[in-house]
Amino acid sequence: MRALAVFTPTVTTDAATDYVRDHRDDFLDDLFELLEQPSISTTGEGVGECTDLAERLCETYGFDSTQTVETDGQPAIIAHADADEGADEKPTILLYGHYDVQPVDPDEWTTPPFEPTIRPGPDGRDRIYARGAGDNKGQWFAHLCAVRALRETTGLPMNVTLLLEGEEENGSPNLEAVVSEHADELAADLAYVADGPIDASGRPHVLMGARGMLYVQLDVTGPNRDLHSGNFGGPVPNPAWECVRLLSSMKDESGRVTIEGFYDDVRPITDLDREALEAMPFDADAVMDELEIGGFADGPGDSYLEKLLYYPTLNVAGFTSGYGGEGTKTILPSKAQVKMDMRLVADQDPDDIFEKFRDHVETHASDALSVEVTKHGTMDPQRTPLDHPVREPVLAAVADGWDDDPILKPTLGGSLPTAVFADHLDAPVVVVPYANSDEDNHSPDENLALWCFESGVRTTAALLARLADEEYGR
Repeated sequence: MRALAVFTPTVTTDAATDYVRDHRDDFLDDLFELLEQPSISTTGEGVGECTDLAERLCETYGFDSTQTVETDGQPAIIAHADADEGADEKPTILLYGHYDVQPVDPDEWTTPPFEPTIRPGPDGRDRIYARGAGDNKGQWFAHLCAVRALRETTGLPMNVTLLLEGEEENGSPNLEAVVSEHADELAADLAYVADGPIDASGRPHVLMGARGMLYVQLDVTGPNRDLHSGNFGGPVPNPAWECVRLLSSMKDESGRVTIEGFYDDVRPITDLDREALEAMPFDADAVMDELEIGGFADGPGDSYLEKLLYYPTLNVAGFTSGYGGEGTKTILPSKAQVKMDMRLVADQDPDDIFEKFRDHVETHASDALSVEVTKHGTMDPQRTPLDHPVREPVLAAVADGWDDDPILKPTLGGSLPTAVFADHLDAPVVVVPYANSDEDNHSPDENLALWCFESGVRTTAALLARLADEEYGR
């Protein structure tokens, strides 16, 4: 890939910004059409219609070519827009988003989820309420608006490739195959992801990666049926207690995970990382008050943000056993199940961690009960170094778009499939969310603040202008 340097852009975005302002209503009309179209990947509802619509919008908004890529699940879309001048000499940016959305329960929404509505949010500022508004249709549609604004004014200054996935809400099971099989078409100097919410402080942030994930399940089986806890309790082993015992063996009193080798590949925290941590705004008391908790969990890391961004987790997502209904039922359950997720950090391998997890369970499990370990899904972690040359043009573009200084963060606390682009395209990856911090993605009344959407459009336009002026040396 080419080496990025920092320059003040010669291509200004003032004209593009004016175009965005003057065509705001047209943009919103097309975004509303996109939001009106269901595209639920778990059921397939509306997926075909949405891919057709997305391709049409790409063509309308200035992309030169589009194609649907079939997968073993829902299809992906690849679209290309060549720089208006000197395309062969210009850099390429890969913009990633997903057109699929979460399922809905319409009864829980104030207005129907696929009938987008503009109304004031809790802060009094107008928001679009619809499924997919923030996650993720509104965010990648902002890229289309930026491309169109530049093409209609100063010209598109660099090459743009757009990749839209149709299964992000299902864990992106076929994204890696799409990227590896179409690596030549997707080759880029930067992979850029607009997804997720801005910082809770209201400031934009630039995330240089994302944590990975491993999702596992423990199934413990004991007696062949539920038993009377008086007649059998004591001598007959209880699967629920076995789960508790196994879980207890996985952490020590300080909160550190005791699975052998769990932290072996965790990337060390550098001085530059420490500087970034110190610059991040964080109000511990406000978080505890909001969550109604009396403190934070123990474990590696000297602070909340250090624990969140630089260390892996071992989380109990669900524990099911015995009777949980009304009143009482005195039984010794025959089965117990625990679902767990592990958020992994840079350089950890989900498959390696799974093997270590399974070995730990096998070592500590009782011979009196049957214990089964199942791996449900993985996502690799990824982190672009904080001192990578792409950092400065991205930070400058975000400051241009939001009229506010962005917060630099090493990684997203959650998981996105950013490692796929780093691994198969050998490109730096940066995540810049365009949605408000309270977008309620995955929840009823999902929304996107209009000021955030407009800031996102300006950010993409500014980024293309800044990256187009970089010097690239082979």
